[in-house]
Amino acid sequence: MAGYGLGVRIRRLLIVSDSHLSPRTPEAASNWAAVARLAAGDGTELVVHLGDLTLDGAHEPGELERARGLLDELDVPWVAVPGNHDIGDNPGVSHGTEVSAGRLAGWQRAIGPDRWSRDLGDATLIGLNAQLFGADTEAAAEQWTWLEAQLGARPADQPVILALHKPLHAPATELASAPSYRFVPPDARRRLTGLMAGHRVPVVLSGHVHQFRTLDEPGRRHVWAPTSWAVLPDSAQPVLGLKRCGAVSVELGDDAVTVDLVEPDGLRQLTIGGNIPDPYAA
Repeated sequence: MAGYGLGVRIRRLLIVSDSHLSPRTPEAASNWAAVARLAAGDGTELVVHLGDLTLDGAHEPGELERARGLLDELDVPWVAVPGNHDIGDNPGVSHGTEVSAGRLAGWQRAIGPDRWSRDLGDATLIGLNAQLFGADTEAAAEQWTWLEAQLGARPADQPVILALHKPLHAPATELASAPSYRFVPPDARRRLTGLMAGHRVPVVLSGHVHQFRTLDEPGRRHVWAPTSWAVLPDSAQPVLGLKRCGAVSVELGDDAVTVDLVEPDGLRQLTIGGNIPDPYAA
């Protein structure tokens, strides 16, 4: 994994999600190349990938290895957390392959740790494996213990930015009516929200929904990164934010965090089943 020295002040992050890279999605690779060019030329200091790096790494480990090669071609350091298409979904959701120890090990071999902490200088970036939430496994229990230790080791006023694949927050009515696979599972959401209490967590970064959205609650902004590949048609998914392909630029200032949707030159706006075929229906 590309790295950088601890203590370096990192100010500009480029947040990417849902790239769905695969030999079956050449248009995803083209859009990824546009993101990579942007990262090389706009002052980005760290690329953060929020999962669904691959189209189907959960069943095709070679996709993870191929995606790792593309990550390593970036001109700047990177970190990544897994998504449901990379290692499987949370236990008990309404559809999809469940996360397993073997799939998790495949991610760790090809990409690296599924959870991590990075010192940005004045803040800490913590990446979590959202796919383990709700699992009754040793890996899931270890992640909770690790997160508690990470938060407990830092002063309460030191900013912590969380990065995970699935969104954590939305209006209560939306959470209640959403399909089970869209958000962090309810029990884990309550536990994670409780752990953040008493700590300064100004930003929570997530992907998964293929839409750009920001949601504010007291002292915290939830940022949904869009897909770099393709959006879902309105017939398959409601409009919750902005259905645009792109990435998110995050600027860490002295007094504020600035968040912007960015659409790199050369990145095409694609819709699954519209101007590209649906590879999951093949």
